[in-house]
Amino acid sequence: MIELLNIFFLFFSIFIFLTGGILNFHNEKKTSIISIDNFSQNMVLLLSLIWIASIFDLSKEKFFIFLYTLSFIIIVCSILLKKDFKIDILTLFSIFIFFILSIVITNDLFLSHDTRLYWIEKAKIFYNGKFVNDDFTIKNEYPHFGTYLWGYFWKNSYLNYEYVGRIPYLLIYIFAISHTVNVLKTRVYIKLILFLIIILFSYESKYFDGRQDILLFSFNLFIFRFLYEIFINKNNVKKNLILTILLLNLILWTKTDGLLYLIVYGFILFLFLEKKNKLISLFSILFLFVIKVYFYKFWGISLNPSVQMYDANILQRISEIDIFYRLYSIIYWYLINLFKNPLLLISLLILLAIYISDRRFLSKFRYIFIFYVFITLGIFASYLPTMYDFPFAMIGSFDRIILQHSGIFLLPIFYFIVKKLK
Repeated sequence: MIELLNIFFLFFSIFIFLTGGILNFHNEKKTSIISIDNFSQNMVLLLSLIWIASIFDLSKEKFFIFLYTLSFIIIVCSILLKKDFKIDILTLFSIFIFFILSIVITNDLFLSHDTRLYWIEKAKIFYNGKFVNDDFTIKNEYPHFGTYLWGYFWKNSYLNYEYVGRIPYLLIYIFAISHTVNVLKTRVYIKLILFLIIILFSYESKYFDGRQDILLFSFNLFIFRFLYEIFINKNNVKKNLILTILLLNLILWTKTDGLLYLIVYGFILFLFLEKKNKLISLFSILFLFVIKVYFYKFWGISLNPSVQMYDANILQRISEIDIFYRLYSIIYWYLINLFKNPLLLISLLILLAIYISDRRFLSKFRYIFIFYVFITLGIFASYLPTMYDFPFAMIGSFDRIILQHSGIFLLPIFYFIVKKLK
C-alpha cells in the first residue's frame, strides 16, 4: 500500500508539472491542457529544465520545489484564461496503463549486469548530491542525463526506493506511444487498439532496469511525431522544430549513441527543411555539440564515447582487423536481432505490402527511409573498430540498439491507415 502511495506521489508531481507547463500559453483553445499532445510537448520542456539542473548542479530538492511553484502559477493563469481542462479517453487510458506497468516494475527489481556495474552507480552519485566530477565509475565518460533523471526522482520520492527514479522512464515511454498514436484523426477505439499493440510489441520490464535504451526509444518516437508535423502536416513548423532540437539535446546527453543520432537527424533537417530553417537547425545542432564538448573539457571527462571500446587511433585499429569477417558478423547479428524485435520487423513487412500496393505512396516519407539507412550504417560502422571481445559484446547489445529506433515506421503506416479510412 505504501509503495502504491509512493507511485501516486511521483505521478501526481509529474502530472502537476505537465499540467502547469509553459506551453499552455501557446496551446490552442480547442486543445485541452490535460491532453496527450499538450502533455507530451510539456514533457520535453520539463526534461529540458531537469537537464539544465543537471549541468549546473542545482539542488534537487530546491529545484523540485521551484517546479511545483512555477507549475501552480501557470495552472492558476490557465484557469483565469479559461483554458480547457477536459481529459480525453486516450489520456485516461494511458494513465491507467502507466499505473498497471508501474506495479509490474516495482515487483520486478532484478537489475542487469550493466545496470549493476555502472548505471545504478552513476544514479547513486546524483542521488547523494554529488556531481560529474565525483564520477569514478567504470564508464565515467558515458552521458549522465538518464542517470541524473533516475537520481533526481529517487531523491524527491515519498520513499527513498531506487526503483522510483526509474518509473519516470515508464511514463515517458507511455506518453511517447500515446503521442504517436494520437496523430490519427479517427475513432478513439482504433487509437487504443494501436496503443496496446505497440506496447505489446515493445514492452519488456528488463528495459526499465536503468539502462538508457528505452529513453532513446521514447525520445525517437517524440521526434518522429514532430518531424511528421513539420514535413507531412506542415503544422507549427517552428514550435515542432524547437521541440525536436530540445530532444536531440536530451539524446546527446543520454547515451553515447546520441552523437550518431544528432548527426543523422541534423543531416535530415538540413536536407528537407526550407532554407531559413536549415540554418536555424544547423547552428542549433552545432551549438548543442559545442556545449557538450565544453562541458566535458571543463570537468576533465574523456570525449572518447567509450574508452574501453575504442582506441585513440581508430584508423590504425581498422587496419589491424579482419573487416570482411566483422561486416559479415555485424550483418548476421543485425538480422538475427531484427527478427527478435516484432515492432520493427512487422513494420517493415507492412511497409513492403504498402509499397507493393502503391509504390508512390511512401515517397512522402523519404526522410524516414534515409534516416533508417544512415542510422543502420552508423551502427555497423560503430561496431567495426571495437576493442571488445568480438562478436560477443555486440551480440549482447544489438537488440537494445535496434530497440532505440524500432518505432521509426509507425507514422508512415498510420498515415496509410488514415488515407484508407477516409
